[in-house]
Amino acid sequence: MGHERNHRRNGKVDGEVDDLGLTRLSDSLERFVGHLGAPPINILSQLHDRWPELVGPGLAAATRPVELLNGVLTVACTDAAWASQIGWMEAQIIRRFEATFGSETVQRVQARIDGSKGR
Repeated sequence: MGHERNHRRNGKVDGEVDDLGLTRLSDSLERFVGHLGAPPINILSQLHDRWPELVGPGLAAATRPVELLNGVLTVACTDAAWASQIGWMEAQIIRRFEATFGSETVQRVQARIDGSKGR
């Protein structure tokens, strides 16, 4: 009965339709962001929290991930010097992302200059 181990919540398996013909909101959101080319929501939510782990505390202080669509991670940087650093570290960031999240979601990293560092 391996199918019973598929993420049961409230007696329902993820993606399963209930008696009213409704699916779970999280399942609908996952399908929606998937159609947009975005990774699973759990990866997106953890990416901000784990950014210093991926790039180191110094780079994390001057940069922030702002978008991940169709395999492209866009990083906002406070100035051109930090944007260049992101470019130099692209392969390393991709490897660390894969190691951290167990996902090959990121194929490219691009930087953009955004003077605001607000989180």
